[in-house]
Amino acid sequence: MNLMTSRDAPKRDVLDTRLKDDKDLREIYDYGIKLGQGSFGDVYEATHIKTQTKWAIKEVRRPAAGSSRVVMVDNEIDILKRVNHAHIIHLEAVYRTPTKLYLVTELCKGGDLRQLLQKKNFFTEDETRNIICSLADAVVYLHKRVIAHRDLKLENILVKNSLKQDGDSINIKVTDFGLSVKTGGVGIDNMMTEACGTLSYMAPEMMSDRGYSHLCDVWSIGVVMYMLLCGEPPFASKTKALLLQEIMNNGVRFTQPIWDTVSDAAKHLLTCLLKVEPAFRMTANQLRESPWITGDTNAPAAPSNMLEMMQNYMEQEESNTDYLNPPCHDLIFSIKIRAQPLEVEPLPIPPPASPETNSNCSCNAKLRPERSSSSRASSASTKLHHGIKANKSGGGLQKDKRISSSDTQRQPAATQPSVKQRRPQGKKALSAGQKPPSNPRKADSQRPSTSSKVGLAPANHQNPL
Repeated sequence: MNLMTSRDAPKRDVLDTRLKDDKDLREIYDYGIKLGQGSFGDVYEATHIKTQTKWAIKEVRRPAAGSSRVVMVDNEIDILKRVNHAHIIHLEAVYRTPTKLYLVTELCKGGDLRQLLQKKNFFTEDETRNIICSLADAVVYLHKRVIAHRDLKLENILVKNSLKQDGDSINIKVTDFGLSVKTGGVGIDNMMTEACGTLSYMAPEMMSDRGYSHLCDVWSIGVVMYMLLCGEPPFASKTKALLLQEIMNNGVRFTQPIWDTVSDAAKHLLTCLLKVEPAFRMTANQLRESPWITGDTNAPAAPSNMLEMMQNYMEQEESNTDYLNPPCHDLIFSIKIRAQPLEVEPLPIPPPASPETNSNCSCNAKLRPERSSSSRASSASTKLHHGIKANKSGGGLQKDKRISSSDTQRQPAATQPSVKQRRPQGKKALSAGQKPPSNPRKADSQRPSTSSKVGLAPANHQNPL
């Protein structure tokens, strides 16, 4: 069964018709004021005569057959027919004449962000947050449909309504999809190589001619956000080579005095958006869910992308390995035997929660309380300084529980833990065929304690039942 995915979304039912003459369009729409002018043509406000609804009509001079502009215009129309988002310009109809193409889109009376920035000099952090949140939402929508815009800039972000006073909500619309491309997906096979867009908004990988992905749009969002907050671009040079050199050598900086009024969270977010390496750059979806956007200041700081997350995980794993498997000479256990249960306190690390622990120590020892009730009543303490290493069969350190004489009366001897006991190395303690230890230190450590009968037994010593 084939399931429809977001990238396979069908085209909308958009009117696309041919007219014999340009004058025929005047019978459908009543032209108003001129809104703007671009390299492809002019934009006018117009009113649909029959419905009296207002629209914007973009006139595009039909380019010569086979030129790159033909491809760009057709590509823009194709993509606008596929998208339907609150912050992406809505395409209502397309009219074609022998000399021109007419794109009827929703009307945006507030101009573009570039014009608005020139009036305001800079935006407040709250205004910027509102704009970047909407922009990120639109880009996430495009990227889910494997569409890369490739020309995000202030001039290509329109403002829906005119702002009558400061504090009015800014409703943006992403427009101008002439350079956009629908890729086959993510991965090295779908990398783009054509350098395009506006120089000051171009990601460094686009300028280095090494191939790039949809993450070039995230870099452009970072440039837009930087300019909204301070009124200037983060990097500026006259040529592509000089701009790339500035980006690689300097990175993003916050030297203007206005940055003193901007929160650290916003500046940190900009460093995540303007990462030179796209593999370490934040994605549009991560931007949309970032604490600076959502307002969740209690959210812990997270890696900006999957590679950083994997790197942090590997470093944590290495740290845990060193923690759980320290060198034998660094692992010292202090064992205190009192009337309370026997406590095993590893220095410098706490004991593992599991009854079995694997380590890299070279010796294997098991602790067992004496069967004699008189030894259990002893209140003296003995400290053992030995490295504990698990044997090959998976055995490990067993936690001894000190049983008081009153507890012994309530519990049968058969339920007591079975462990080995170190016995005094006297004549009676040596069985046939055994030799006393030749190492003086071992002999001293195996001497019976005057205050306790609990100790460590040699590995080859067997307790009589």
